[in-house]
Amino acid sequence: MRSDAWLIIACLIALPGCRTMPEVPITTPKPLEVNLNMRLDVYQYRGDEPADKEAGKALAEANTRMRNRMAEIINYKGNELVGENHRGLLEIRQVPAGKWGEDMKKQVAAENEDRMLVMVHKARESKRTVQEVQEEQWKLQINQANPKEWIEIPGKTPGTFQWARAGDQPAAATPESPAAGGQNRHRHGQESPPSGEAKPVP
Repeated sequence: MRSDAWLIIACLIALPGCRTMPEVPITTPKPLEVNLNMRLDVYQYRGDEPADKEAGKALAEANTRMRNRMAEIINYKGNELVGENHRGLLEIRQVPAGKWGEDMKKQVAAENEDRMLVMVHKARESKRTVQEVQEEQWKLQINQANPKEWIEIPGKTPGTFQWARAGDQPAAATPESPAAGGQNRHRHGQESPPSGEAKPVP
């Protein structure tokens, strides 16, 4: 009986030594470093700035494209194939045969698309309607037109327009542009076919 009691006591003494407890680190291996001199840049922006940047990029690209095709547009006008209408856009009056005609149609469509992009942007920036900007651009274009170029001018009936060569129109027949300051830049006195019939505003 006594030997059994000693055996139990011996087992109780030896039991804790059979288990190895994991070590729990009290400190981190490397102290945490905080850089108090760190500079935090906060970019302040309006909510619409990304859209503004995209619009600005598109506007710049449109202006570049228009500059690049300017010589071709002048050539079309000089050959009396296209004219400036009252919406500030180009309008085809005659399509030449072959590849030149097809290329012209593509160039005119691209030019008008870029012009509209620029006019819409200008209307937004100046808080005006697109129609007001179109009228402004129309006046600028026709007052800068060469005598042989086709332009739309106000018709005899209010609200209508008709085609005519720029050089055939007296100063009173064409609207004054803001840039011209009342000085019409057309040259007159050249003979040409009669102007087109008046048409209502579309």
